[in-house]
Amino acid sequence: MSHTIKNVALVGGSGNVGTRVLSALLDLKFNVTVLTRSPKPFPAAARVKVVDFTSIQSLSAALAGQDAVIDTTFSPDIETPLRLIDAAAESGVYRFITSDFGLDPDLPGVHDLPVFGRKKASYEAVKKHAAQNRLTYTLVACGAFLDWSLASGFSGLNFQGKKASIFGDGDNVVPWTVLEDVGTAAANVLLHPEETVNRPVYVHSVFMSQNQVLGATKEVLGGEGWEISYNDMESLLETALADLKSGNISAATFEVQIQYCLATRKLAHPWARDDNSLLGLEEWDLEKVKTLIRTIANQAV
Repeated sequence: MSHTIKNVALVGGSGNVGTRVLSALLDLKFNVTVLTRSPKPFPAAARVKVVDFTSIQSLSAALAGQDAVIDTTFSPDIETPLRLIDAAAESGVYRFITSDFGLDPDLPGVHDLPVFGRKKASYEAVKKHAAQNRLTYTLVACGAFLDWSLASGFSGLNFQGKKASIFGDGDNVVPWTVLEDVGTAAANVLLHPEETVNRPVYVHSVFMSQNQVLGATKEVLGGEGWEISYNDMESLLETALADLKSGNISAATFEVQIQYCLATRKLAHPWARDDNSLLGLEEWDLEKVKTLIRTIANQAV
């Protein structure tokens, strides 16, 4: 049976991913309703509903008449996305895009790491509802966010200090996707409901190793004066998991788990199946990557 998706509810519309998804949805002329906990400014073309995310009843009422829901929230809370999924199924929503936006959820071991516990729970919930024909789902696998990782230092590169913290040997090639491409892909899923039904879709801006990203950075900023350190990711992961267990939790506790994946081929590698062409994305060339690096480096001055 063919489905046309027109009315879309977006959750997390003010976040890094959510703002890009919202922009892409509006560009494609979807009727967008942003669900939010408190009033916030959003583009005039989007409808805004303040809802109680602790209440399935409130969420169900807000989702009445929606064809699709896109969750772009990233808090560690597990119950809220599960409540949202249950409310979507109860309200007759056809397609649910979970807040995954990362590594391949079907690779053994990825969703077993605690940092991905929320994603794992959401994936299991939508699969359960899909098996009962209560909704359909899509997950967007995009690897690491390239622009955000470079700007925040998550990539291990410090442009101003010319320092590089390498994950393992730095040679593992992984998918990286800029946030604008992530937003485009998520919105375009809804234009292809049959082709994307009940599965992850796989997109990327580039496939590069950390060493290749560093090499591009050196071409832009100069190769002299770099301080490079190599990290034993196994021991860092052990420490992070021990800290998590003891309650000695920091941002690094979670970041290290993701960086461990990026250093480990069995957990992160170029997609065997690629949906770039289906979802309107073009792979970047090296010059475009270097332009992005130059722009971010200049902004940091």
